[in-house]
Amino acid sequence: MGRKKHSGGAAAKGIPGRLRAEKERREVDAKLKQLRIAVARVRALAELSEPDVTEATAAVFYDIRRLALAPRGFVTESVRCELWLFLAGRAGFEPLPSHAPMHFVARCGAPHRDDAQVEKDIDRSLWHYDVVKGIRESERRSKRRALTHVINATLSTNEQLHYYQGYHDVCSVFLLALGEQRAFEVAQRVSATYHREAMGAGFETVMQATRLVFPLLKVEDSELHAHIRASGVEPYFALPWVITWFAHQLPRFQDVARLYDAFLVSHPLFCVYVSATLVLEARARVLKCECDFGTMHSLLSKLPQVMEIEKVIARATVLLHSTPPSELLRLGDFDTATLEKSTFFQCPYEYQTHFGVEKPFLQTPAVSKKTKKDASTMR
Repeated sequence: MGRKKHSGGAAAKGIPGRLRAEKERREVDAKLKQLRIAVARVRALAELSEPDVTEATAAVFYDIRRLALAPRGFVTESVRCELWLFLAGRAGFEPLPSHAPMHFVARCGAPHRDDAQVEKDIDRSLWHYDVVKGIRESERRSKRRALTHVINATLSTNEQLHYYQGYHDVCSVFLLALGEQRAFEVAQRVSATYHREAMGAGFETVMQATRLVFPLLKVEDSELHAHIRASGVEPYFALPWVITWFAHQLPRFQDVARLYDAFLVSHPLFCVYVSATLVLEARARVLKCECDFGTMHSLLSKLPQVMEIEKVIARATVLLHSTPPSELLRLGDFDTATLEKSTFFQCPYEYQTHFGVEKPFLQTPAVSKKTKKDASTMR
């Protein structure tokens, strides 16, 4: 009898777990249904002509943005294969023939000034993500060759682009999610726009953008901001996050891809907002941290390891609307003239003219800061 009671109790204890799993499965199924509809709408755009296609593209983008920022993002790599390509401005989904000008094969053979550094970094790449930890060494070598092709082809298309350490992490995400050709197309577009400042001759403008983390902290939590500043730490702990979109910091590939869903539908400075939000979410830990440069810098640098992805994206989205980039620029405690003229503030980019990526999409009532934080109604 005792065993029966024990068995029944164990079963009862397992019920909440099964219910949560079932609820999550239903939520994923519902999200995938919405995503399949969005993909079908994107494909249908090819049948339209102006002016109908402009209005339809904008409507599709708003729906895709909503799905990207809602929990779980695009969910699967098969969906990302289609929607990331659309968000990069690619018209149509049919694979390109290898002789096409935009095929990576036509671009990856040309030498460029950063060949040696690219080779060194790729020799150390494709190790830390969970999805590549158990693969055979021959498969790893194959993926590294593909990564080399993507990077070389991208750099060869634009002589103004300079390779930087960490760029191979960005391209690794595109490669693992999309495959070689689509990774090249998306990397080429993102490199010339979202990551253009990081791919200049120096990091000066990117470092200025990273400095905007502190004004955001000051607006949202003056006590937290003052505590960090008292330690002497500068916001450059967030520089690796900004230049790789957290691709180098997170071991779970799905977490990185989830963030990329959000970045590809957002303002180029959204990664700065995510960085600030990550610090805000760690408020208790940071305030307990000794006000010492080394200790504080170490703590802040490791925050991505404990990031709650969905919570951070949701709060960063509200922060983007309560303190938009144009206002944030005025809050900077440095000369922001160069930053204002940079690619960060040239959004929407040419391929995004039908997207309205810079337009607000949360309804944030102009009342207290707490109310702004609690706003959650998406367009």
